[in-house]
Amino acid sequence: MVSFAALPPRRPPRLYRTARAFARLSAVVLVLLLVFLGTVAYSASELVRQSPQTGGFSAGLAANGTMAVTGAVSVSNPGFYPVGGFSMSLRISNGSGAYLGTVTTASVDLVPGGVTTVPVALYLPITSGGPAESLLVSDQYLVVGVWGNATYAYLFPISVHAEENRSWGAPFSNLRVGVGTPTLVNGSVSVPVTVSFTNHASFAEVGTLSLVVRDAGGATCGSASFPLDVVPGAYYYSTQPVLLSSGCSVSGGTAVVTFSGPAGTIVLPPQAIP
Repeated sequence: MVSFAALPPRRPPRLYRTARAFARLSAVVLVLLLVFLGTVAYSASELVRQSPQTGGFSAGLAANGTMAVTGAVSVSNPGFYPVGGFSMSLRISNGSGAYLGTVTTASVDLVPGGVTTVPVALYLPITSGGPAESLLVSDQYLVVGVWGNATYAYLFPISVHAEENRSWGAPFSNLRVGVGTPTLVNGSVSVPVTVSFTNHASFAEVGTLSLVVRDAGGATCGSASFPLDVVPGAYYYSTQPVLLSSGCSVSGGTAVVTFSGPAGTIVLPPQAIP
């Protein structure tokens, strides 16, 4: 009987071994990529669901006839990955839907699993007949729209949007100018003029109200000055005599009230005189 020695197993060619290792590595990379994309999709959806939350806004009269609205917006990133270069734009409309202004914040980075607070400052020009003028004398709800854009997980662009109604308290809420019965004082006609309002703003009003009374044709009939030191929530009511120009009738005219304080001067909406 002839016996044969067992031959050692033949080793696969090097090229085959390299291809097999590459295939295994590709499978591992594919699984990791799928896991990464899945967690990114989940995290991005959670971020979009967590809409930006506007904080308490405060207002104040600023220089150059503007009203400064300051506050903060909090953005939560509940996902697993950071958000780079997140920037927001806030668009504010008044109670009737008229556009007031827009502000864009500086870009910030949102850490995963955290909440980032972004400060906001918007300066609204108060012009005669402009949409922001109503903020001085009328309590209302402001519509605050927030848009945010960023790059998520270093690669993917995302955007978020939220809209909120914010209660606004006017600094000269329900401003009224009343004119009493004319009387003759040393040969001149004098009328008592009463100014009233409630300070529903978050700041005190310290300064002076200058009042000019005009007839129906726009001619100036007289003027008066009212000192102010009105804390938030307080009701203001004051009467001052106004000497009228000869032959001037205030019936059907207007009263123009101007507030002057440390921050500057702002003209309030004109008040009709019955």
